[in-house]
Order: sequence, then structure tokens, then C-alpha cells
Amino acid sequence: MKWKRWLALGLAVVLSLSWSACKGKEKEKTEESSSSQVEQEDPNYPVAIDDIRVDKRPEQAVSLSPALTEIIYELDSASQLAGVSDYCDYPEGAKDKTPCGTAALPNWDALEELQPDVVFASASLSQENTIRLQQMDAEVVVLPPAEDLDELEQIYITIGSILGGKVDGKYQAKTLFASLREGYEALEAAGQKVDTPLGAIYLRATPLTVATGDTFEGALLEMLGLENDGADYTGWEYPADQAANLYPDLIFYDQSIDPEYFQSTQIYNTTDAYKNGRLYPVDGTAFERQSTRMLNTLIEMFQEAYPEIEIDFDGTAQEEPQEESEDEEQSSSQEDEDDELLQLEDATQIRE
Repeated sequence: MKWKRWLALGLAVVLSLSWSACKGKEKEKTEESSSSQVEQEDPNYPVAIDDIRVDKRPEQAVSLSPALTEIIYELDSASQLAGVSDYCDYPEGAKDKTPCGTAALPNWDALEELQPDVVFASASLSQENTIRLQQMDAEVVVLPPAEDLDELEQIYITIGSILGGKVDGKYQAKTLFASLREGYEALEAAGQKVDTPLGAIYLRATPLTVATGDTFEGALLEMLGLENDGADYTGWEYPADQAANLYPDLIFYDQSIDPEYFQSTQIYNTTDAYKNGRLYPVDGTAFERQSTRMLNTLIEMFQEAYPEIEIDFDGTAQEEPQEESEDEEQSSSQEDEDDELLQLEDATQIRE
């Protein structure tokens, strides 16, 4: 009978060892699964927007668009920007980035050296160039210029999500644009206070390349409480055979145009705008690039058009005023016109 006791004892030992081994394997699998889960749980990536997919935070981004470069700086993502287009000149820090050509003519030597994770452009690249970038494992993101504020907001959100993540980056972009939208809404509210709208044009190039009714710039003129004298036409072209009927009260013109031009042509030297000296140069790149500079340019335009009307920002898009001493109050009474411009919160300032 002794052998039966040894058999029972042996079986018990085997079962005990088997149970311990199973428990150990289960524990290892649980630990591995838990560790793997921790490594994989990134709330920000991957990012998927339409046909765009970015699996991880880009460390090497290239912008072949001056407009998108400015927005990247505004979103405080300049540290991820390794290269820019040959025409990126603002803000100043963009000039220190590696020039990478343009969307039409990329600089392949520079791009191959940088090996970008993502390439931004405002205009479509050729199929050949797109494929070549994709073969470099670069995600190609094309964001055409916005035609209204909602589209502009989406551009900010898309860039923010790609560079900062679908949670953190998107939140930052939405917060930034919310501040900008408040500024646009304040301008629109001021424009609604205008009793007798003035007629105006925005002249982008001579002789008759003006903001027409189908353009974002034309809509922005009307937002300012102005009557866009080019509203009845399309495609940035005021008909030459209708030039005799062009009599704006105000002319906003691209600063690249020589102001002496207006004296030399009957198209404009017979207008009330010319006679009354109400011709105002503006930085056309602010409209082309659609960053915070566009809002500040519009504020200046409104103040030129209607200096008697105050823009009420309700303290939302302006820096909170500091308490002043009596001496400071006296000196502040002489503040110049520039101090009336919108002072956006720190989150909306372009960072170099």
C-alpha cells in the first residue's frame, strides 16, 4: 500500500507544479498585455483626417506655403518645422529654416536630406512629386486658401491636429481660432453700426484687378460695413468697359502699387476717393496668407474708413488693461492710433 501513498503524493506534486506554471504564465501574459497597453495608449496619435493619416508626432515637417508657415508659427509648432518654401519670409524665424523650393518646383536635394514626416502645401503638387514624397514616407497635406472663416478655422485645426495631436493640438488650434473669431465678430458688429456705408474697392493689381463678389476679400470688405464696388463681378476682374462707372469713396490698394499711379489714370483720378485723399495702402500678403495679420489689417482698414466708430472687443480679444497711476493716466491720454489695434492674447501671437 506504500506505493499508493507515493503515487498519490507524486500526483499532488505534479498537479501543484502544473498549477504554479500556469499561474506564472498567466501573470506574465497579464503583465505583457498591461505593458503593451500602456505603450500603445496615446490619446493624440494616430491622426486621421479625410485621406490624411499621421501615425506619430511629426519631428520633421516642411511647409511649401508661406501662408501655412505663418499658421504653424502661430500654433507654436516652429520647433517641428525643418524646412520652408523659398518664399517664406514671415515671421523672421522662418528665414532660418532650410529652403525647400516650392510646391511647383520642390528642392529635392534639401527634401532628401531632411527626410520630412509631413509636407504642407497650399497648392496641389504634381502626381509625380506627390508619389516621390510618399516614397520618402512623407505625408503630403494640401490645404488650399480658405474662402470663408469656417474654412480658415478648419485649416488651423487640421495643422494643429497633425503637429500637436488630435486631442492637445486640436484643442490648442480651436482655442487660438476662437480668439481670432471674436475679433472678426467684433469687426462685423462695428460694421453694423454704420448708418451710411461708403463705397470701396480693394485693388490688388493695376489696372482693374479688384476684389469681386465671389472672393473672400470682397466678403471681408462688406463685413467692415463697406459697399464693395466690385461685388457685381467675378474672378478678380472689373470689366474695362465699365471702368467709367467706378466711383469708390475709398480705395484700398496693395502696397506694391506706386501711389503715383492713381494720378496718372482717369480710371481713378476722377473718383471721390482720389479727390478726397482716401487712398490707403495695405499689405496684400496679409490677405494671401490669412493668418492673424489679416485680422489686424482689417482693423486698420476699418479705422481708416470709419474713424468715428469704436470697435468693441468686450475685453475678450484684447490684453487686460493694467491699473495705472495718475501720472500714467495722464501720459496714456496721448496714446497713438496704433494702440487702438486689436491686441490678441498671448495664445494668438506669432512665435518665432
